[in-house]
Amino acid sequence: MRLFYRGAEADIFLGDWAGSPAVFKFRKPLPYRLPELDEEIRGQRTVHEASIIGDARSAGLRVPYLYYVSPRESLIVMQRIEGPRLKSYLQSASENRGVSEEFGRTVGVLHRSGIMHGDLTTSNVIVADGGVHLIDFGLATHSLKVEDHAVDLRLIKETLVGAHSRVSSAVMASFLAGYASVVGEKRVKEVVRKLAEIERRGRYARVE
Repeated sequence: MRLFYRGAEADIFLGDWAGSPAVFKFRKPLPYRLPELDEEIRGQRTVHEASIIGDARSAGLRVPYLYYVSPRESLIVMQRIEGPRLKSYLQSASENRGVSEEFGRTVGVLHRSGIMHGDLTTSNVIVADGGVHLIDFGLATHSLKVEDHAVDLRLIKETLVGAHSRVSSAVMASFLAGYASVVGEKRVKEVVRKLAEIERRGRYARVE
């Protein structure tokens, strides 16, 4: 097993589980919290993340299979999905409309199912097996609120503009077409309107 990523609250290791490539997500103890409280919080967050991944899979989305969940160890062992991150795919592919629309449909199903991902960047989407797979549900929560779904879309838009400026407009347009095909034109207009409102609030706050 080898360390893949060290985060503020969790470390990611790559290894094998029963002969299959796996990802081990371990929520590490945080020294600024009381040990008993820290253990409880880490266990609850581990169960919460695993539960949302299960809900997303039940909704028909491509997410990692869960192999092992231990609240006591603050550990989730899940399928390692082999394929390029959407970030790399958009930088190298000459044509991305189909994948961008599929990404939009995937997020549409996620939101229609009452899940806000919370960290929808192009690094948390893997292109594999003819579709897109969502990963890293550590910040996900259950919500049907328009504003929460708009926050997801804002992060997507900011990531596209910041890391994929050359294709950001075209990718976002294709994404929204796919998203609308799932949630409907009325809902997508509500979410986009709320997205614009959030962006205006952000600009105003920066000026202040």
